[in-house]
Amino acid sequence: MESAFIVWRLFLLISTLVLPQLLGLLLYFRLQRFPNWLAHLAGVLAPAALFFCLAPLYFFSGFREAQLTNEIRCGMPALAAALLVLLGTALEVFVGLIIQLYMFGRRSV
Repeated sequence: MESAFIVWRLFLLISTLVLPQLLGLLLYFRLQRFPNWLAHLAGVLAPAALFFCLAPLYFFSGFREAQLTNEIRCGMPALAAALLVLLGTALEVFVGLIIQLYMFGRRSV
């Protein structure tokens, strides 16, 4: 049962990183009728904004469970979760930029 829980948590983590990128790519295709720079900019920034809104639901859930059982006595786990949200947002911007550069090169050909 413990291994199924670990696999489920890993799936949640991966889907938290991949889902915003897919939605950013779909947004890029939806905005192609607008100026090219606007479609690419939305495709880069939308995944980061979506990750910034969705990731605290995942990262802070374990913190709240541990806080209810009085296992946590300091704020370091909350700081670590906040740092993971910020690092994940930066990762989403970086990956979104790479994807949009690929889409820009593909469109030029």
